[in-house]
Amino acid sequence: DESQPWVDARLPDGSRVNALLPPCAVDGPLLSIRKFSKIAYTMDRLVENGTITAQLAEILEIIVKSRMNVLISGGTGTGKTTMLNAMSSLISSKERIVTIEDTAELQLQQEHIARMESRPANTEGVGEVTQRDLLRNSLRMRPDRIVVGEVRGTEVLDMLQAMNTGHDGSMTTIHANTPRDALTRLEHMTAMSGFDIPTRALRGQIGSAIHIIVQLQRFSD
Repeated sequence: DESQPWVDARLPDGSRVNALLPPCAVDGPLLSIRKFSKIAYTMDRLVENGTITAQLAEILEIIVKSRMNVLISGGTGTGKTTMLNAMSSLISSKERIVTIEDTAELQLQQEHIARMESRPANTEGVGEVTQRDLLRNSLRMRPDRIVVGEVRGTEVLDMLQAMNTGHDGSMTTIHANTPRDALTRLEHMTAMSGFDIPTRALRGQIGSAIHIIVQLQRFSD
């Protein structure tokens, strides 16, 4: 209605839906549907598509199997979730994985997966469950690895602490155009959490938590 002219939803097949009503939609109602591949993305498929080289795929596989903490960075539409899916597919099926997302998009194929999704507030403004709430809860679930679909707010501090306290091999994505921008965004999001952490201490925590930044860029072709 006019008080909230947009809606986000998910169809039974996993497709994402966004709808917007006038007057915000100038020429009439707008409906957008994002469909995802039914075939899970693997490293081999990315190599076949020409997204990455076979040598780079081998390096990324070593990174995952060495249990390094990975931050996948890139602009909108560069394929961050696709890369996260591909890298996550290399995790051993013997490991217990907890996934946390705003909207469930990950397509992990392993056996021991605990999937969690945040929840917006209801029409009365109550009942919201944030990624930060889920991240804190995940630490009680004895995960071997934590995979966060995207860090975009105060949950970043809990993610860094989890990476620093034994959850090696955890992964997440962030919107940023360069690796340096990604680190700057981590700093800014941590400041949003309300904790007054000295810059030197914060950078030390980020430096010990993040082992690898995978930067993605989408070209015109």
